[in-house]
Amino acid sequence: MVRSAAALIGTHGLSATSFSDVVSHSGAPRGSIYHHFPDGKRQLAESAIDWTSNQVLGHLGACQATTPSDLLACFIDLWRRSVLASRGSSGCAVAGVAIDIGAFEDDLIGLVRTTFHSWVSELARRLHELRVPSDRARSIAFTAVAGMEGALILCRAEGSSRPLEAVAVELMRLVPRKTGRTRRPRAR
Repeated sequence: MVRSAAALIGTHGLSATSFSDVVSHSGAPRGSIYHHFPDGKRQLAESAIDWTSNQVLGHLGACQATTPSDLLACFIDLWRRSVLASRGSSGCAVAGVAIDIGAFEDDLIGLVRTTFHSWVSELARRLHELRVPSDRARSIAFTAVAGMEGALILCRAEGSSRPLEAVAVELMRLVPRKTGRTRRPRAR
């Protein structure tokens, strides 16, 4: 049910995702949604955000990158697979909540903020481990998260992965292709 909620919120937004939609999409018995989410739609949204975040952080954690470009390509590939599998119609549950928070404004925006910060922090940490200076790593990570979220929106509008591919090319220009020390010009 949580995975279905994440998919539906990412595609339709929070307001347009009902318990009935989640039950239908997941195939779960109707009563089970009320059992697992007694606090209602807000609790379902929180669970969808947590599930999505765990997927992103788990993907980053499993990435065996040895260069900054490998790491960024791994991060981009997570979003690419989602876009390709959905033929451009998928979105992100976290962004779906952020954009469509409506009557649920209280702490959900705080959870959205914390989630995006955790993605930026983890990507920046990993970039820094691969010898990208920490201030640069954070800037690249922030740009990568924002770029992928924006690309998802444009992919939905176009119904294709072209926007994601264009953003990916530009993001890859932000990181060095190899690790190690940069060459210093020879003294003449």
